Amino acid sequence: MKNFSISILTALMVLTTPVLSRAQAPAQCQDVMLQAFYWDSYTASNWNNLNVQSAEIASNFSLVWLPPSGNCQSSYSMGYAPVWWFDQNSAFGTTQELKNLIASLNAKGSKAIADVVVNHRSGSTNWTDFPTEVYNGTTYSMGPAQICSTDEVANEPGQAQPTGAPDTGEDFNGSRDLDHLSTIVRNNIKGYLQFLKNDMGYSGWRYDMVKGFSASFVNEYNTSVNAYFSVGEYFDGSYDLCKAWINGTSNNSTTFDFPLKFRLNAAMWNGGMDLTQLVWLQNGTTPQPAGLIHHYDTKRYAVTFVDNHDTYITGNPNRFNGNVLAAYAFLMGSPGVPCVLLDHWNNNKAAIFAMIAARRAVQLHSECNVTVNQYAQNIYVSTATGLNGTLIVKIGSGSYNPPAGYTLATSGTDYAIWTKTNTNVAPSLLMTPPGNTFYTPQTVSMTATPGAQIYYTTDNSTPGTGSGLYTGPINVTSTKTIRAVAYNPTTQLYSAEVSNTYTITSMPSSIQVRFKAPAGWNACKVYSWVGSTPLCGAWPGSSMTLENDGFYTYTVSGFTSLPIGVVFNNGATTGNQQTVDLFASDNTCWEAGSLVNGKYTANEVTCPTVGLADPARPQWRAYPNPAGDRLTVEAPGSYTNLRIIAESGVEMEVEATFSGGIFNVDLSAYPKGIYYITLSDPQGNRSTQAVVKN
Repeated sequence: MKNFSISILTALMVLTTPVLSRAQAPAQCQDVMLQAFYWDSYTASNWNNLNVQSAEIASNFSLVWLPPSGNCQSSYSMGYAPVWWFDQNSAFGTTQELKNLIASLNAKGSKAIADVVVNHRSGSTNWTDFPTEVYNGTTYSMGPAQICSTDEVANEPGQAQPTGAPDTGEDFNGSRDLDHLSTIVRNNIKGYLQFLKNDMGYSGWRYDMVKGFSASFVNEYNTSVNAYFSVGEYFDGSYDLCKAWINGTSNNSTTFDFPLKFRLNAAMWNGGMDLTQLVWLQNGTTPQPAGLIHHYDTKRYAVTFVDNHDTYITGNPNRFNGNVLAAYAFLMGSPGVPCVLLDHWNNNKAAIFAMIAARRAVQLHSECNVTVNQYAQNIYVSTATGLNGTLIVKIGSGSYNPPAGYTLATSGTDYAIWTKTNTNVAPSLLMTPPGNTFYTPQTVSMTATPGAQIYYTTDNSTPGTGSGLYTGPINVTSTKTIRAVAYNPTTQLYSAEVSNTYTITSMPSSIQVRFKAPAGWNACKVYSWVGSTPLCGAWPGSSMTLENDGFYTYTVSGFTSLPIGVVFNNGATTGNQQTVDLFASDNTCWEAGSLVNGKYTANEVTCPTVGLADPARPQWRAYPNPAGDRLTVEAPGSYTNLRIIAESGVEMEVEATFSGGIFNVDLSAYPKGIYYITLSDPQGNRSTQAVVKN
């Protein structure tokens, strides 16, 4: 009888104990997120473009929210009307380019967050014909039986009738609302999330339009995959409704702090302020920063932001039109997980970098305690306690003097941040722009946290206090590698080294694109563009010339920026076949890959010589092969732009010196495996050799 009583007591304890899983809402989360896109940011958020910036991004942001990456059958789609789930060729680049970006972020210590649109889906040729896809041997398919019976397609003549259950949330008119009560739908979504995590390398997701289906399904999906982070877009300014959604997920997801977003809008606007809007009373008594973050029950589950891709659109009434940097200072000094919009970051890097560094120095986190010291229409002051000290933030035009012992971390118009740390913290360093290939001279700027000096080299030697002291922007007129560290003489601590290579070259007047077409193509045309400007005629483009080596060739000109977009097609008026979108910044060759969802993939290859080989053409070699920790690449001085690509497709950081036509490459930090060494000649032709590192 005693054992029976204990069993009942244990069962009651299980039933009455709060849910503790919360796997996708980390406790005391110190992450800072970058929303790496905004509306129509196809160039800024191109996978290759973001990959070039991956070192800078990862050094400042531990979470990177990427735009929807599924195939929407359009070169100009933000991805919010998804067609394919397991095909990741999108308007932002190819599947492999996305994998390279995610792997690069992961290798540098940052986690990629997928934008997951599972409330609704679009058909491939009509309203309801969702494509059948296969992943890990499982076939995933859905049809009218998996569409909510209340979806508007039910009233459309000539369309299949939906027979799923009524919607468990709000209707979405742009695509078909999926019936999440259907086991088939839920299994499809779980397979999709497994694919994003296990095959693509994502560490979590942002759920789009979570008002469209019951919050309990988010918990089910998160539990089935167990990623690092989850955030839902519950677009509502009501604290109670947002809290109810969090509770509905069994506290297994964060959500965007729209209640705070709307308070920021009300508190600061162009030419005015009422900073009392930034304060709510916790339990009716204690002043706290407004929004979900005002209460200890919900601040752990809040992702704070100033604008997102929807609100940032010009003309949107919810767009923030006040002091952007003051708003971010408020976020960086408050609980929750701050999220920075890409365009805000690109326009204010040095200022936001300093704010993030201050937050990290005292180790503020999503659940940190805050004391609101004072607030009025023209001033807001609060003190937040982190795991390594405290941070004071002041917003507004009112005057304020911090207590003794605090150091000014950063300040600007109507904002200031002071910190006091328990233990010394290494300085942080930012070098902009990130290294890349440029067609004009560049001005390189560096900034470090207060108290630190910056030392740099331009001869590829290791920087230290004996190197050049940075006193102002550096003009780079020819190809150069700048390596730098920040050093604080008081604490005698160094920052991590930052190294960027700036390749300065002239923009080519033309680019030769070559393509080995799939079997069965009797002709080949190329369609090319920059932005919305076609470069070789309207679709399907211009005819290409078939060379003796089996490659079709065409020279594209008339562009004013790079990269150019390229699509190869068979030129047929009926039964047209084509490749996925490709991109080139110099002479490039591709071979057709596999046919995936109606489009051919294409693999970039070393360009073969057209016609007779030129015996005087310079060659290069890499040795020893296999290599150890050192590799010698012997090349004429006309070869430039040494790149090293791992077998996985990830571009590696190059530690190399160049003298007398010889690159001496340090491979000591590389794991064992196969690497592809690539050099470019003056005409932009690339050649590649494989090297094994033992």
